[in-house]
Amino acid sequence: MMKRILAVFAVVMLVMAAGCGKPKDTGAIRVMHWGDLIEMDNNKKIIADIKKKTGIDVVQSRATANNYIEKVLTEAAAGMAPDVMFVEAGNFKAFAEKGLLVDLTELMKNDNDKDFNIKDYYPEIVDRFTIDGKIYVIPRDIAPICVIYYNKKLFDEAGVPYPKDDWTWDEFLKTAQKLTKRDASGRMEQFGFLDEWTIWDAWVYSNGGSIVDDVKKPTKCVLDSKEAIEGVRFRADLSGKYGVAPSPSLIATTSMGIQGTASVFMSGKAAMFYTGYWKAGYFRPITKFEWDIVMFPKSPKGIRKYPSGGSGYAITSQCKDKKKAWEVVKRFAGEQGQRFLSSQGGLQPAIMKLANSEQFLDDQPPKNKKIMLTAVKDIVFSPLTSDWEMMNTRYIAPQMDDIWNGKRDAAEVMKSITREINRDFFTKKK
Repeated sequence: MMKRILAVFAVVMLVMAAGCGKPKDTGAIRVMHWGDLIEMDNNKKIIADIKKKTGIDVVQSRATANNYIEKVLTEAAAGMAPDVMFVEAGNFKAFAEKGLLVDLTELMKNDNDKDFNIKDYYPEIVDRFTIDGKIYVIPRDIAPICVIYYNKKLFDEAGVPYPKDDWTWDEFLKTAQKLTKRDASGRMEQFGFLDEWTIWDAWVYSNGGSIVDDVKKPTKCVLDSKEAIEGVRFRADLSGKYGVAPSPSLIATTSMGIQGTASVFMSGKAAMFYTGYWKAGYFRPITKFEWDIVMFPKSPKGIRKYPSGGSGYAITSQCKDKKKAWEVVKRFAGEQGQRFLSSQGGLQPAIMKLANSEQFLDDQPPKNKKIMLTAVKDIVFSPLTSDWEMMNTRYIAPQMDDIWNGKRDAAEVMKSITREINRDFFTKKK
């Protein structure tokens, strides 16, 4: 995947240098994003508001999340890149590194709009979109992956107290064991725990481990540390040793693989479900049971850390009218835009006062959503390198599958992953 992206980038640079194939300028600012139909409808509200207040015409283009990067790069290669594009915390380095994103620092410096101030945003997500003091993306949201949803009905039926935000790994495990049920043949019929995908990072981070030595400027992989191995092993043991969670192979060979593990929680067959806050709006239609959220548990070391997403809007280097595009970015990622988009129910605004407002802290489930206000301080982003996708999809994930399915020990796999990543991505760069 990464090789294909880099190949397209090379074409992009050639076409941009030649200055050919550019579309006719209609005066409208084109915004490219991914997202569902609900988000498109909310974007229409933002676009109408922009037209009303600034007179700027905006059109939106959409791609699926799976082919978004390739679609943007293909259009850029033809000289038809969008003026403004949606960027995610995990993929923005690749775009910025290849010169497709505009440094927004000067635009912000010369902006006199009293309604916009980058200091209003969570500094953690602003820093993520900053390279060498240059800000390339104005954040729209932040997404700490710290949320464990729980089914109150299953807890009540089992006589198990609801989890508290200061709970530990040990308390989490004992709770999951009490809420796991099997039939006479030993087949699991109620899961104590599920995650949206095998989210191993949080167990590593909370145990004091890391993926690389420096997230912002990584020079080596450190997944072979004792802390990282112990964290991965604990997550693996939830399936292999303790049997409170299904193995990936079970998920792949059942309807869970087709419907997604979130549907299992919605069906009432999982007591706890781990993912980000973005599932809150998705779960609100549930009527067969009450549910709420609790913080990811602390490790025996008293640490609680977890990965995070987050996204925003950037101006592309092919945009002809960057001042006009800047006005659009401010409104999509500004206060009014975030109000429109957070109305979906699963988006935590990047502007701190909006996250602390009645709109976000509303009376709809989950009741414990206030935990998101303090969750940001404990996030750890993925390594800031354009090679991260390749590292993860070709080196980490395939070998870790052997851990989750009980074929190899965590120590053996993590040492192998670390050795190969350092050999292929870091050693050769020194």
